[in-house]
Amino acid sequence: MTLYARKRLDHNTGATYMSGGAEHYALRPSDEVVERATKVCKAKSSRKGEPAFHMTEQMERLSTPWAIAQARATQIDVNQLPPGVILDAAAGSGVQLIALTSGLHRPGLAIELDPEIALMCAANMHAMGEVEDLQRSMDRVLIGDGGQAEKAISAYWNSLREGGTRAHPPIAMLHLDPARPPDAQRHEIDEMQPSLTPLLKSWVKHLEVGPRGPAVLLDLSPRLNEDQQSLVDAVIETTFLGVPRTWEWLSQGGGRIDRLSVWIGSLSTKNSARCVRMGRKNIMASIEGEPRKSVVEPMSSPPPFGAYLTIVDPALVQSGLHEAWAEQAVPESAGRSWLRVEGRRPLLITTQPLSTDDDIDAFVIATGEIVQHRLTPPELHTIELTAQSAARNGVGKVTLRCSLDPDIHPTLQRRLDKALKEFDGARGFMVDLGLERGSGSHTLYIVCKES
Repeated sequence: MTLYARKRLDHNTGATYMSGGAEHYALRPSDEVVERATKVCKAKSSRKGEPAFHMTEQMERLSTPWAIAQARATQIDVNQLPPGVILDAAAGSGVQLIALTSGLHRPGLAIELDPEIALMCAANMHAMGEVEDLQRSMDRVLIGDGGQAEKAISAYWNSLREGGTRAHPPIAMLHLDPARPPDAQRHEIDEMQPSLTPLLKSWVKHLEVGPRGPAVLLDLSPRLNEDQQSLVDAVIETTFLGVPRTWEWLSQGGGRIDRLSVWIGSLSTKNSARCVRMGRKNIMASIEGEPRKSVVEPMSSPPPFGAYLTIVDPALVQSGLHEAWAEQAVPESAGRSWLRVEGRRPLLITTQPLSTDDDIDAFVIATGEIVQHRLTPPELHTIELTAQSAARNGVGKVTLRCSLDPDIHPTLQRRLDKALKEFDGARGFMVDLGLERGSGSHTLYIVCKES
């Protein structure tokens, strides 16, 4: 980097160039940094009741939601965490790091390649810090490459020394949320930025070791397929030989996997998989265990009236913990079969209703008794008849949970809601199910009445 570029960087961000950590600039969170960041981007809250952070619209889209960031901090047992600071090697806005440092009462070290983003990160750290908390005096943001551990740690220690702190704190925990290419299902894992393999290998000797090994949290694309997950597993195993890890699938109930992460070493549990259902602010339910495959029962005839269909959160199925959940959810005296485990609407059929429990209900999208079979999908010109037939079965509200043309799906739902306004009845839903017959396959549309 040229002298001119260094001076310009110092002027724009207030960073201090550290000769002992070439190409890394240290920012100490302060009131001055907040003032500088405000000129770049004013702090605002993403959701009512949440803190205001300095971040652009693009940063906001990529940033971990504050509620999830806080929930993650509560999942970490501070007694299992090694001594030292918490490092985020690709910090971005710093939201996740701030939640971890405040929740675990540890100093934070952020590394960010983009100077303006680093400035906003430092401002966020200062704005969220408590003045009387001595841990905050050791908070720093380094502008530079998070994959260059030796240079980064040297720059951090030099900055602490210049600030009057002579300690050389180790790294207690590493968090990494690398940027992903737009098409996350068609890239190699080393296309993540910063690249996963060299970054982990660079930091491995700087990580303190706790009772179950070093503490590392990897935040990955929720769209990684099984092969890509296996590649990540291989990277972890070769870097942290024999260290346990727990994969976590997190859902916010929208019919998709919202977060995929790996909790390594001292952050892991005794199980290799965990599925978390996140509410608006807190964790609603969590299940752990060992993943299992399921046998899908092909249907050649319509499922019987009086049986129960349940649409299960797809994150639960992707985690492989749906069988463990079903063992708790379905009464022992009831029969059960998985009709579908792929896509956004995994489908379970049971002979009795599910047991009622908050930990069970959290992973249920919809469940109800089969009251009607339809051979054709709902259509605009027959929506009145669809409403009337549902009403005859005691259903006064039908949510369309089937595969329909996305261009007309919202219109169909509005028309159906309007047509059912004059009828009283229970809530229900419509789901599609493929039937396999000798002459080919056929899609059946099933109306279920929720209890």
